[in-house]
Amino acid sequence: MKKLLFKILPLIIIVSFTISACKKKSDVPSKSKTTLLTQKSWTISKWEEKTDSDPFIDAYPTWDACSKDDFILFKTNNTADFDEGPTKCDPTDPQTESSSWAFLENETKLLAQGFTFFIERLDEDNLIISASQTSGGSTYTLKITFKH
Repeated sequence: MKKLLFKILPLIIIVSFTISACKKKSDVPSKSKTTLLTQKSWTISKWEEKTDSDPFIDAYPTWDACSKDDFILFKTNNTADFDEGPTKCDPTDPQTESSSWAFLENETKLLAQGFTFFIERLDEDNLIISASQTSGGSTYTLKITFKH
């Protein structure tokens, strides 16, 4: 029995070190929402709209190319630059317009360009915001997906 234990013991030690080495480190601090929002510019990848309980319809594929290359750069000083990107739809439009932004309600909402959006997702690569408005007995919902 001792011989078997001495043969198996090194294997058990190697396996336990391998398993512990593969565990994720939990001491890596997560980035703040401000850091996630401001670290890179954002480009729209979906613009979904719906009325009441109808399904969302993505209007983004129908946009002109000159609108699809627009981007937003949120800055840590709570300003945001809305940039026309490499191609402008109207050459007389300014290349960049600035506005303010702010987190609201414990960073669950984003105030930008005078509109309040619910933050559905904010991570390293995605920002998804939505807003709803009721008018004439119907509820209209907008969901915008941004990518880096």
